[in-house]
Amino acid sequence: MTKILNKKEKGQNRHWKNFLDKNYLGSHNLEKGEEMLLTIQKFEGEELVQSGDGAKQPKPVLYFVEKVPKMILNITNGNTISMLYGTHPEGWVGKQVQVFAASVKAFGKQQDALRIRDFVPNIKVDVEKYTQDLLAAKTLTELQNIWRTFSTSVRNDKALIDKKDELKKSLN
Repeated sequence: MTKILNKKEKGQNRHWKNFLDKNYLGSHNLEKGEEMLLTIQKFEGEELVQSGDGAKQPKPVLYFVEKVPKMILNITNGNTISMLYGTHPEGWVGKQVQVFAASVKAFGKQQDALRIRDFVPNIKVDVEKYTQDLLAAKTLTELQNIWRTFSTSVRNDKALIDKKDELKKSLN
């Protein structure tokens, strides 16, 4: 069974690299059987990234809404996101990806790398629970403020959007 995370975890029984202050998300952030569900906040096309030899090179980087480090976007993952959400990174903002660690052959050896699942994450939302939260709103401003507290995956649920729109009409 896959355990879905939405933050970088530190603690017992975690990879030793999790205890370092790393600037970028890596496969070490995930233990076996774990994946991350992340919401793209921003794409930076040419961020200067320091390589192992100390030189800085421009690389594409993804930033996320969740409290995780940014992620260097390699060609494999860029192609996957393009297949899911189109080739223009401005269209990726607000979209979710599911990240996992995979064993790959790179630089002449087998090693772990981050990969993005080749499907749009389908997150089950407890519509009834969130509807109850929305029903607490007495004004449009309150409704808007409650809606903003929901995660992106919740706000993307069609049934919940319909409930919110119904409530919005009744508050007008």
